[in-house]
Amino acid sequence: MKYQRFVSLTAMLSFIVLAMSSFMLYFIPDRGVTSWTSWSFLGLDKQQWDNLHINLGILFLIMIFWHIYFNWKPIKNYLKIKKELKIFTKEFNVALIITLLFTIGTITMTAPFSLLVNMGNGFKARSSLENGNPPFGYAEYTSLKDFTILVNIDIDKALEKLKNKNIEVSSSKDILKTIALANNITPKDIFLIIKPENLKLKLPSDLPVGIAKKSFKKLILEYNINFDRLKKHLKEYDIAVSEDMTFKKLASKNNLHPAQLYNMLMASQIR
Repeated sequence: MKYQRFVSLTAMLSFIVLAMSSFMLYFIPDRGVTSWTSWSFLGLDKQQWDNLHINLGILFLIMIFWHIYFNWKPIKNYLKIKKELKIFTKEFNVALIITLLFTIGTITMTAPFSLLVNMGNGFKARSSLENGNPPFGYAEYTSLKDFTILVNIDIDKALEKLKNKNIEVSSSKDILKTIALANNITPKDIFLIIKPENLKLKLPSDLPVGIAKKSFKKLILEYNINFDRLKKHLKEYDIAVSEDMTFKKLASKNNLHPAQLYNMLMASQIR
């Protein structure tokens, strides 16, 4: 076997799969949303695309190192000027500058690199808004019995509603994901079936995906937030808020990280 050909072909094929997984991870929403809605593409869910990206990335790196080993003489020639070895050639300097620009620009989140990152986050947020967030993290791994307790739904009424929709539940101790798979639906579908119209959810412990574009008026209705408490709490930090203001606008206006503002929101409801 020609090892140089093997290395080059393996590097090429692993790069194709790596590029595909990178593209998918750029656009698809976070794991919490994809698992809640049973999202998949080409038969693979978000976690599988993550795993594929990691392992194919490792394979690609191994092949690249091996490729460098086989092509070390040509690489050394790229670094020569008039047969004299010189690392910082014109071509190397340009390559180094471009690499540093992408690295530093991404770390510091400066334009246009921040635009690429924010576009990806925007796609994820839009998809999350369309698909809906779970009421709390890893809700799909909660038993039906515990789920109804956590979201304050009567278990008997929930079972009756599921029965009316021909959803088979062998045991209320089964997790939502198992029930969903057995009935060819999503955990989100189960929640929508058993959810009362006037149900008020509690604030999730983690920053909900897609919250940035929501107004506080919408958040009040969705999570039963005491707005007076929130205003009073934020006033202690010299932050003014109105119901029509979006979460993102308030964070940007006061130079706050979204997670910092969300923690303030949660703290205001506990006090």
